[in-house]
Amino acid sequence: MQRIEIQAYAKINIGLTVFERQASGYHDIEGIFQNVNIADLVTLSLVDEQGIVIHGDFGCPVEQSSVYKAIVAFQQGCGACPAQRGIEARIAKKIPSGAGLGGAGADAAAIILGLNMLFNARLSREKLADIGAGVASDVPFFIYGGAAVVRGRGDIVEPIEPRGDYGLLIVKPYWDSKTPEAYAMLDMLRDTGELGAPRGTRNPGEMCCVSQPTDSLVAKYALSTSSWTFQNDFEPVLRKIYPEYALLFEIMRECGADFISLSGSGSSFYGTFPSNDSAVEASKKFTELLQRRAKHNLLPTTRIFATQPLARSLKVSYIQNCSEGTWSDKERPCYGSD
Repeated sequence: MQRIEIQAYAKINIGLTVFERQASGYHDIEGIFQNVNIADLVTLSLVDEQGIVIHGDFGCPVEQSSVYKAIVAFQQGCGACPAQRGIEARIAKKIPSGAGLGGAGADAAAIILGLNMLFNARLSREKLADIGAGVASDVPFFIYGGAAVVRGRGDIVEPIEPRGDYGLLIVKPYWDSKTPEAYAMLDMLRDTGELGAPRGTRNPGEMCCVSQPTDSLVAKYALSTSSWTFQNDFEPVLRKIYPEYALLFEIMRECGADFISLSGSGSSFYGTFPSNDSAVEASKKFTELLQRRAKHNLLPTTRIFATQPLARSLKVSYIQNCSEGTWSDKERPCYGSD
C-alpha cells in the first residue's frame, strides 16, 4: 500500500466583486484569494482492492462530496491511472464548512495533487487546475496556492507575491452560509434595486469580467491592511439575513482590527492585525466581549481562530510505501511558495 498525507489549507477572500448573472446562471467574480493557516488533513492511499473508499464527515452523502468528485475527475482526466488499483481517502476536518473558507475546494485540490503523485502521472499544474475546475470553482486557486487574483468562475488564476506580515482573527458564527442561496439572495436584492448594480461588465470577446486591473489590485493589497478599502459584495446580503453580524463586527472593531471583511459568501468574517501575536491577544478579548454582550445562542458554537496568512495551499508532509520503508522526516513538494 502507498500512502500520502497532505495539509490542505483554508483561504480568505480579500475583496470579492460579483458581476451580473449571465445567461448560463453563473456569475463572474474578481478578488484576491489568500491562504491561511487552518488546515484539513487529507490521507490518501492506493490499495489493492478496486473501488473508492472515503472516510470523513462532509455533511452530505459521500458521493456528493468534493473529495469523491475530485477522485472521479482525476481518474477521467488522467490516462495513466492503473484501473486495478483502488483509492482510499480519509479527511480529518478542521476547516469549518459553510464558512467561506474553501474547505471543500482545498480537500479536492489535495486529492488531485496527491493522486498525481501516487500514480506518478506527472500532469502539469495547469492540467491539474483544469481537472479541479470541473469539481468546484475554487479548486484551481488551491492548485496554485499562496495568493492570487482570481477571476471568471474561479478558473482564471493569476498568482501574486503572497504576504505574511499581518495577523488574522477569523470568526465562524453558529450559522452556515450556502453559496447558491447567497448568490440567489444577491440577485434578488439587485433585481429589486435594494442593492446597487454590480461593478463592471464582460466586454465582447473577453474571457471574464474585469472591474480593476491586476496591477491596481496588487498595489492595494501591498498597502498596510489599515488602508485596505476592499469590499465583498456578499457582505450586505449576509448582514440582511443575519443582523447578528452588526454586533460581531462591532466587537471585532473594539478588539483593534485594522480591516474587517466577510470571507467568500460567508458565514466567516475576519479582522486583520499588525502581527500574529496581536491577533492571538485579540482572540482572547473577542471571547471575553462576546461572553459579556452576545445573545446566548451566539456563544456555544461560535468558533474563533487566531491565525496568519500563508504562502502555500497544500503541503505534503508524509509518504509511505509499506514494502519499501518510511520517510516520515522528508517533506515532499508544497503548492505555493515557501
